[in-house]
Amino acid sequence: MEKLVNIAFQGGTHGNYLRFCIDKFSTITPDIVGTPFNDNGTSHVDLKYSGRVEHYHPTPEAPFFKNTHERHILITIEKEDLLFIERWVTLRAGDNKVDTSKDLVEMHDNFLSDFPWKDKFLKYYNVDLAKDKAPKFLIRDFYKLSFLDPNKNGFIEFDKKLRTRQPKNTFCFPVSSFWNTDDFFDTLQRASDFLDLKLDISDKSIHKTFLNGLTFIDTKMRALEIIQAIQNKIDIDISDIDTVEQAYLSAWIEKEHRFVVVPQSNSFFKSTGEILTWLNHYPQHYKAMNPNLPKFNGIPNPFHLWNLKK
Repeated sequence: MEKLVNIAFQGGTHGNYLRFCIDKFSTITPDIVGTPFNDNGTSHVDLKYSGRVEHYHPTPEAPFFKNTHERHILITIEKEDLLFIERWVTLRAGDNKVDTSKDLVEMHDNFLSDFPWKDKFLKYYNVDLAKDKAPKFLIRDFYKLSFLDPNKNGFIEFDKKLRTRQPKNTFCFPVSSFWNTDDFFDTLQRASDFLDLKLDISDKSIHKTFLNGLTFIDTKMRALEIIQAIQNKIDIDISDIDTVEQAYLSAWIEKEHRFVVVPQSNSFFKSTGEILTWLNHYPQHYKAMNPNLPKFNGIPNPFHLWNLKK
């Protein structure tokens, strides 16, 4: 039997929840009893689904997709989504529950099979994640590099490949739509109209439960608010921000102040006032072209290119 629709998605981008909603709301499929949420807030509970809504992770190499002659939804990711999604994806994707804000971060086999970190950490930091824990300052630096050059972020690189090779009859569903109730159901309805899924979205209460289980939703904009405080020279406490937010701030600081490099230490700035003081008194004899920045004054950074060759 031909599928009603195929959902192709990268791990952590809510493909299981979208499968539930389509199977639940489609008038073509039987009603579903229960909800898909587990104690980790993810939609991984095994319910009695119709079998007509396929969901899968595309393969890392071409042709990426399966059932290419059938209708597809591709969950897409923009650079602007990275700050939020990176904060919780290691905790939620595959229910791996890897907390990158610990002082020493321990990986496990399932996580390392889902996230291509092992080779990169061995290359950049000489750390074998299959054997050793990674100190938080290396995790922060790893995230910082992707924020400095988001085109090299794994989510973005793979998303670009998928969009260029997507099946002919595909609706692109932005992952950011999931993070707002009105946006989600508006996008879901447009997907239904485009692919003729015949959805009857009569009860939207399920999305409140989804959002309640979404880690860090209440602090989604916090890092951007901190940047605004720095720009306005307002001193606020930032002692409770997580590693990804620290990395995002570090990348912003280095892009805005191109001759400084944020210190490598498990501890981080405790307030925006501390950041402002550090920037004001950064020693002149340490200021130099930052090798992490891909471009400097609009041209390719020779130190960055040399780092890549290494």
